[in-house]
Amino acid sequence: MTASSSTRTTDSPHRLAHEELRSLCEAAVRGAGGSADMASALARATVDAEARGKTAVGAAHLPDYLDALRSGRLDGAAEPRVTGSRAAALTVDAANGTAQQAFESVIDDLVGRARDAGVAVLSIHRSFTAGELGYYARRLAAQGLIALTGSNSPALVSVHGAREAVTGTNPMAFALPHPDGPRMFDQAASATAWVNVRAAADRGEAIPDGWALDPQGEPTTDAAAGMLGALLPFGGAKAANIALMIELLAVLSGGEFSLDAAPFDAGEDPPSVGLFAVAIDPTAFDPGYADRAEEHLQRLTAEHGVDFGRRKTPPSHIDLSRDVYEALARSIPADTAQEGAS
Repeated sequence: MTASSSTRTTDSPHRLAHEELRSLCEAAVRGAGGSADMASALARATVDAEARGKTAVGAAHLPDYLDALRSGRLDGAAEPRVTGSRAAALTVDAANGTAQQAFESVIDDLVGRARDAGVAVLSIHRSFTAGELGYYARRLAAQGLIALTGSNSPALVSVHGAREAVTGTNPMAFALPHPDGPRMFDQAASATAWVNVRAAADRGEAIPDGWALDPQGEPTTDAAAGMLGALLPFGGAKAANIALMIELLAVLSGGEFSLDAAPFDAGEDPPSVGLFAVAIDPTAFDPGYADRAEEHLQRLTAEHGVDFGRRKTPPSHIDLSRDVYEALARSIPADTAQEGAS
Protein backbone atom coordinates (compact mmCIF):
# COMPACT_ATOMS: atom_id res chain seq x y z
CA MET A 1 0.00 0.00 0.00
CA THR A 2 1.07 3.59 -0.43
CA ALA A 3 0.59 6.57 1.84
CA SER A 4 0.89 10.23 1.06
CA SER A 5 3.03 10.55 4.21
CA SER A 6 6.01 8.83 2.58
CA THR A 7 8.00 12.05 2.14
CA ARG A 8 7.25 13.44 5.61
CA THR A 9 9.66 13.50 8.53
CA THR A 10 9.46 10.75 11.12
CA ASP A 11 8.07 13.18 13.71
CA SER A 12 5.21 14.50 11.57
CA PRO A 13 1.79 12.87 11.33
CA HIS A 14 1.17 10.30 8.62
CA ARG A 15 -1.44 11.80 6.30
CA LEU A 16 -3.59 9.27 4.47
CA ALA A 17 -6.58 9.51 2.18
CA HIS A 18 -9.63 7.61 3.42
CA GLU A 19 -8.99 4.66 1.10
CA GLU A 20 -5.34 4.53 2.14
CA LEU A 21 -6.33 4.35 5.79
CA ARG A 22 -8.95 1.72 5.02
CA SER A 23 -6.34 -0.41 3.22
CA LEU A 24 -3.88 0.02 6.10
CA CYS A 25 -6.50 -1.04 8.66
CA GLU A 26 -7.62 -4.03 6.61
CA ALA A 27 -4.05 -5.21 6.15
CA ALA A 28 -3.33 -4.79 9.86
CA VAL A 29 -6.37 -6.83 10.89
CA ARG A 30 -5.57 -9.56 8.36
CA GLY A 31 -1.98 -9.60 9.56
CA ALA A 32 -3.14 -10.13 13.15
CA GLY A 33 -5.29 -13.09 12.12
CA GLY A 34 -8.65 -11.54 11.28
CA SER A 35 -10.78 -12.75 8.38
CA ALA A 36 -11.44 -10.66 5.29
CA ASP A 37 -14.99 -9.90 6.49
CA MET A 38 -13.76 -8.86 9.93
CA ALA A 39 -11.02 -6.71 8.42
CA SER A 40 -13.46 -4.97 6.09
CA ALA A 41 -15.99 -4.24 8.85
CA LEU A 42 -13.36 -2.97 11.31
CA ALA A 43 -11.63 -0.84 8.69
CA ARG A 44 -14.89 0.79 7.63
CA ALA A 45 -15.82 1.64 11.23
CA THR A 46 -12.31 2.92 11.97
CA VAL A 47 -12.20 5.27 8.98
CA ASP A 48 -15.71 6.48 9.79
CA ALA A 49 -14.69 7.34 13.37
CA GLU A 50 -11.56 9.14 12.18
CA ALA A 51 -13.53 11.14 9.61
CA ARG A 52 -15.78 12.38 12.42
CA GLY A 53 -12.81 13.34 14.59
CA LYS A 54 -13.45 10.50 17.07
CA THR A 55 -9.78 9.58 17.15
CA ALA A 56 -9.87 7.85 20.56
CA VAL A 57 -12.17 5.17 19.12
CA GLY A 58 -10.69 5.30 15.62
CA ALA A 59 -7.26 4.15 14.51
CA ALA A 60 -5.84 4.58 18.01
CA HIS A 61 -8.32 1.97 19.26
CA LEU A 62 -7.65 -0.54 16.48
CA PRO A 63 -4.47 -1.90 18.16
CA ASP A 64 -6.75 -3.13 20.97
CA TYR A 65 -8.45 -5.37 18.41
CA LEU A 66 -5.11 -6.46 16.97
CA ASP A 67 -3.78 -7.40 20.40
CA ALA A 68 -7.02 -9.25 21.16
CA LEU A 69 -6.70 -11.22 17.91
CA ARG A 70 -3.17 -12.28 18.79
CA SER A 71 -4.11 -13.15 22.38
CA GLY A 72 -7.28 -15.09 21.57
CA ARG A 73 -9.74 -12.68 23.19
CA LEU A 74 -11.09 -12.03 19.69
CA ASP A 75 -11.70 -14.90 17.27
CA GLY A 76 -10.43 -13.83 13.87
CA ALA A 77 -12.28 -16.68 12.16
CA ALA A 78 -15.64 -15.92 13.80
CA GLU A 79 -18.68 -16.19 11.55
CA PRO A 80 -21.72 -14.40 13.00
CA ARG A 81 -25.04 -16.16 12.56
CA VAL A 82 -28.69 -15.37 13.11
CA THR A 83 -29.98 -17.43 16.03
CA GLY A 84 -33.43 -15.92 16.42
CA SER A 85 -35.86 -14.22 14.10
CA ARG A 86 -39.35 -12.77 14.29
CA ALA A 87 -41.04 -10.23 12.05
CA ALA A 88 -39.47 -7.27 13.84
CA ALA A 89 -36.68 -8.92 15.82
CA LEU A 90 -33.25 -10.32 14.97
CA THR A 91 -30.84 -12.11 17.28
CA VAL A 92 -27.24 -12.55 16.17
CA ASP A 93 -24.46 -14.56 17.77
CA ALA A 94 -21.18 -12.76 17.04
CA ALA A 95 -19.33 -15.98 17.96
CA ASN A 96 -16.72 -14.02 19.95
CA GLY A 97 -15.93 -11.93 16.90
CA THR A 98 -16.59 -8.22 16.45
CA ALA A 99 -19.88 -6.39 16.80
CA GLN A 100 -19.03 -4.52 13.59
CA GLN A 101 -18.88 -7.72 11.54
CA ALA A 102 -22.04 -9.11 13.14
CA PHE A 103 -23.88 -5.84 12.43
CA GLU A 104 -22.64 -5.78 8.84
CA SER A 105 -23.93 -9.30 8.27
CA VAL A 106 -27.57 -8.36 9.01
CA ILE A 107 -27.94 -4.62 8.42
CA ASP A 108 -29.81 -5.07 5.14
CA ASP A 109 -32.18 -7.56 6.79
CA LEU A 110 -32.70 -5.24 9.76
CA VAL A 111 -33.48 -2.27 7.50
CA GLY A 112 -35.95 -4.36 5.49
CA ARG A 113 -37.75 -5.54 8.61
CA ALA A 114 -37.99 -1.97 9.96
CA ARG A 115 -39.54 -0.79 6.71
CA ASP A 116 -42.00 -3.69 6.66
CA ALA A 117 -43.04 -3.53 10.32
CA GLY A 118 -42.35 0.15 11.10
CA VAL A 119 -39.83 -0.82 13.75
CA ALA A 120 -37.27 -3.60 14.20
CA VAL A 121 -34.84 -4.51 16.97
CA LEU A 122 -31.44 -6.19 16.65
CA SER A 123 -29.73 -7.92 19.57
CA ILE A 124 -26.11 -9.08 19.22
CA HIS A 125 -24.43 -11.26 21.84
CA ARG A 126 -20.99 -12.81 22.37
CA SER A 127 -19.17 -9.90 20.77
CA PHE A 128 -16.01 -7.94 21.43
CA THR A 129 -16.56 -4.38 22.68
CA ALA A 130 -18.36 -2.30 20.08
CA GLY A 131 -16.02 0.64 19.42
CA GLU A 132 -17.74 3.86 18.41
CA LEU A 133 -21.48 3.42 19.04
CA GLY A 134 -22.45 6.23 16.70
CA TYR A 135 -21.24 4.14 13.78
CA TYR A 136 -24.15 1.73 14.08
CA ALA A 137 -26.74 4.47 14.49
CA ARG A 138 -25.39 6.43 11.51
CA ARG A 139 -25.48 3.38 9.27
CA LEU A 140 -29.19 2.95 10.00
CA ALA A 141 -30.03 6.66 9.74
CA ALA A 142 -28.32 6.76 6.36
CA GLN A 143 -31.06 4.35 5.25
CA GLY A 144 -33.79 6.80 6.31
CA LEU A 145 -34.42 5.25 9.73
CA ILE A 146 -34.41 6.68 13.23
CA ALA A 147 -31.87 4.70 15.24
CA LEU A 148 -31.17 4.08 18.91
CA THR A 149 -28.19 1.87 19.75
CA GLY A 150 -26.40 0.82 22.91
CA SER A 151 -23.82 -1.65 24.17
CA ASN A 152 -22.20 -2.76 27.39
CA SER A 153 -18.55 -3.35 28.19
CA PRO A 154 -16.55 -5.08 30.92
CA ALA A 155 -17.08 -3.42 34.31
CA LEU A 156 -15.28 -0.07 34.35
CA VAL A 157 -17.77 2.28 36.04
CA SER A 158 -18.92 2.74 39.64
CA VAL A 159 -22.63 3.52 40.08
CA HIS A 160 -25.06 4.21 42.93
CA GLY A 161 -22.38 4.65 45.57
CA ALA A 162 -20.34 1.53 44.79
CA ARG A 163 -16.62 2.03 45.46
CA GLU A 164 -15.56 -0.24 42.60
CA ALA A 165 -16.53 -0.82 38.99
CA VAL A 166 -19.85 -2.64 38.60
CA THR A 167 -21.05 -1.74 35.11
CA GLY A 168 -19.56 -0.74 31.78
CA THR A 169 -19.13 2.64 30.14
CA ASN A 170 -22.26 1.52 28.27
CA PRO A 171 -22.53 4.09 25.49
CA MET A 172 -25.70 4.93 23.61
CA ALA A 173 -26.28 6.70 20.31
CA PHE A 174 -29.31 8.28 18.65
CA ALA A 175 -29.51 9.32 15.01
CA LEU A 176 -32.04 10.99 12.73
CA PRO A 177 -31.96 10.70 8.93
CA HIS A 178 -31.07 13.82 6.95
CA PRO A 179 -30.33 14.38 3.25
CA ASP A 180 -26.91 15.87 4.08
CA GLY A 181 -26.02 13.03 6.44
CA PRO A 182 -27.55 11.84 9.73
CA ARG A 183 -27.93 14.10 12.73
CA MET A 184 -26.52 12.07 15.59
CA PHE A 185 -25.18 12.07 19.13
CA ASP A 186 -23.40 9.34 21.00
CA GLN A 187 -22.16 9.36 24.55
CA ALA A 188 -20.91 7.03 27.23
CA ALA A 189 -22.70 6.75 30.56
CA SER A 190 -19.35 7.45 32.21
CA ALA A 191 -18.02 10.99 32.64
CA THR A 192 -15.52 10.18 29.90
CA ALA A 193 -14.56 7.21 27.76
CA TRP A 194 -12.11 4.74 29.30
CA VAL A 195 -9.72 5.23 26.38
CA ASN A 196 -9.42 8.92 27.32
CA VAL A 197 -8.26 8.01 30.84
CA ARG A 198 -5.81 5.50 29.38
CA ALA A 199 -4.46 8.16 26.99
CA ALA A 200 -3.97 10.60 29.89
CA ALA A 201 -2.16 7.90 31.87
CA ASP A 202 0.10 7.17 28.90
CA ARG A 203 0.99 10.87 28.68
CA GLY A 204 1.44 11.23 32.44
CA GLU A 205 -1.32 13.85 32.60
CA ALA A 206 -3.86 14.48 35.33
CA ILE A 207 -7.57 13.96 34.72
CA PRO A 208 -10.38 16.28 35.84
CA ASP A 209 -12.24 15.86 39.12
CA GLY A 210 -15.29 13.67 38.75
CA TRP A 211 -13.83 11.29 36.19
CA ALA A 212 -12.60 8.43 38.33
CA LEU A 213 -12.04 6.72 41.67
CA ASP A 214 -8.73 5.23 42.79
CA PRO A 215 -8.41 1.54 43.84
CA GLN A 216 -9.52 2.47 47.39
CA GLY A 217 -12.74 4.00 46.04
CA GLU A 218 -11.67 7.60 46.61
CA PRO A 219 -11.95 10.39 44.01
CA THR A 220 -8.72 10.93 42.08
CA THR A 221 -7.18 13.12 39.41
CA ASP A 222 -4.36 10.61 38.88
CA ALA A 223 -5.07 8.89 35.57
CA ALA A 224 -2.98 5.85 36.44
CA ALA A 225 -4.88 5.41 39.70
CA GLY A 226 -8.15 5.82 37.83
CA MET A 227 -7.12 3.02 35.49
CA LEU A 228 -6.76 0.75 38.51
CA GLY A 229 -9.96 1.98 40.14
CA ALA A 230 -13.23 2.88 38.43
CA LEU A 231 -14.70 5.56 36.22
CA LEU A 232 -17.62 7.64 37.45
CA PRO A 233 -20.95 8.21 35.68
CA PHE A 234 -21.39 11.64 34.13
CA GLY A 235 -24.48 12.65 36.09
CA GLY A 236 -24.53 10.77 39.35
CA ALA A 237 -27.58 8.59 39.88
CA LYS A 238 -29.26 9.71 36.64
CA ALA A 239 -26.40 8.53 34.44
CA ALA A 240 -26.06 5.42 36.60
CA ASN A 241 -29.65 4.56 35.75
CA ILE A 242 -28.91 5.06 32.05
CA ALA A 243 -25.87 2.79 32.31
CA LEU A 244 -27.92 0.01 33.88
CA MET A 245 -30.75 0.46 31.38
CA ILE A 246 -28.33 0.22 28.46
CA GLU A 247 -26.69 -2.87 29.96
CA LEU A 248 -29.99 -4.67 30.50
CA LEU A 249 -30.96 -4.00 26.87
CA ALA A 250 -27.51 -4.86 25.53
CA VAL A 251 -27.48 -8.32 27.11
CA LEU A 252 -31.02 -9.08 25.93
CA SER A 253 -30.02 -12.11 23.86
CA GLY A 254 -27.28 -13.49 26.11
CA GLY A 255 -24.34 -11.11 26.25
CA GLU A 256 -22.35 -11.16 29.48
CA PHE A 257 -23.27 -8.70 32.20
CA SER A 258 -20.43 -6.22 32.69
CA LEU A 259 -19.43 -7.71 36.04
CA ASP A 260 -19.03 -11.12 34.38
CA ALA A 261 -17.28 -9.93 31.20
CA ALA A 262 -13.56 -10.58 30.82
CA PRO A 263 -11.34 -7.53 30.17
CA PHE A 264 -11.07 -6.50 26.53
CA ASP A 265 -7.43 -5.45 26.92
CA ALA A 266 -5.86 -8.36 28.84
CA GLY A 267 -5.95 -12.11 29.21
CA GLU A 268 -7.17 -14.77 26.80
CA ASP A 269 -10.91 -14.89 27.53
CA PRO A 270 -13.30 -12.95 25.25
CA PRO A 271 -15.50 -10.28 26.86
CA SER A 272 -18.62 -11.71 25.10
CA VAL A 273 -20.71 -8.59 25.71
CA GLY A 274 -23.80 -7.39 23.83
CA LEU A 275 -25.24 -4.66 21.64
CA PHE A 276 -28.76 -3.64 20.66
CA ALA A 277 -30.09 -1.48 17.85
CA VAL A 278 -33.63 -0.16 17.45
CA ALA A 279 -34.50 0.92 13.90
CA ILE A 280 -37.66 2.95 13.32
CA ASP A 281 -39.16 3.90 9.98
CA PRO A 282 -40.67 7.35 10.66
CA THR A 283 -42.93 7.11 7.60
CA ALA A 284 -44.85 4.34 9.36
CA PHE A 285 -46.12 7.00 11.76
CA ASP A 286 -46.04 10.24 9.78
CA PRO A 287 -44.71 10.65 6.22
CA GLY A 288 -43.85 14.25 7.08
CA TYR A 289 -41.98 13.50 10.31
CA ALA A 290 -38.47 14.03 8.90
CA ASP A 291 -39.38 17.50 7.63
CA ARG A 292 -41.08 18.44 10.91
CA ALA A 293 -38.13 17.24 12.95
CA GLU A 294 -35.65 19.13 10.78
CA GLU A 295 -37.68 22.35 10.95
CA HIS A 296 -37.75 22.04 14.73
CA LEU A 297 -34.01 21.44 14.98
CA GLN A 298 -33.32 24.41 12.72
CA ARG A 299 -35.57 26.54 14.96
CA LEU A 300 -33.60 25.44 18.01
CA THR A 301 -30.41 26.54 16.27
CA ALA A 302 -31.73 29.84 14.94
CA GLU A 303 -33.64 30.95 18.03
CA HIS A 304 -31.78 29.29 20.90
CA GLY A 305 -28.27 28.48 19.68
CA VAL A 306 -28.79 24.73 20.05
CA ASP A 307 -26.91 22.82 17.34
CA PHE A 308 -28.01 19.21 17.60
CA GLY A 309 -25.99 16.54 15.87
CA ARG A 310 -25.20 18.49 12.71
CA ARG A 311 -23.00 16.61 10.27
CA LYS A 312 -19.61 18.18 9.66
CA THR A 313 -17.86 17.89 6.33
CA PRO A 314 -15.28 15.12 6.80
CA PRO A 315 -11.66 15.95 5.99
CA SER A 316 -10.27 14.59 2.73
CA HIS A 317 -7.28 13.12 4.58
CA ILE A 318 -6.69 11.63 8.02
CA ASP A 319 -3.60 12.47 10.07
CA LEU A 320 -2.34 9.56 12.18
CA SER A 321 0.28 9.99 14.83
CA ARG A 322 3.57 8.24 14.27
CA ASP A 323 2.88 5.81 17.14
CA VAL A 324 -0.55 4.80 15.84
CA TYR A 325 0.66 4.41 12.26
CA GLU A 326 3.58 2.24 13.34
CA ALA A 327 1.37 0.13 15.60
CA LEU A 328 -0.83 -0.69 12.61
CA ALA A 329 2.06 -1.16 10.21
CA ARG A 330 3.78 -3.62 12.58
CA SER A 331 0.83 -5.97 12.21
CA ILE A 332 1.29 -6.28 8.46
CA PRO A 333 3.54 -9.13 7.27
CA ALA A 334 6.70 -7.77 5.63
CA ASP A 335 6.01 -9.42 2.27
CA THR A 336 2.48 -7.96 2.20
CA ALA A 337 3.71 -4.48 3.08
CA GLN A 338 6.42 -4.68 0.45
CA GLU A 339 3.97 -5.87 -2.18
CA GLY A 340 1.63 -2.98 -1.39
CA ALA A 341 4.44 -0.46 -1.62
CA SER A 342 5.56 -1.61 -5.07
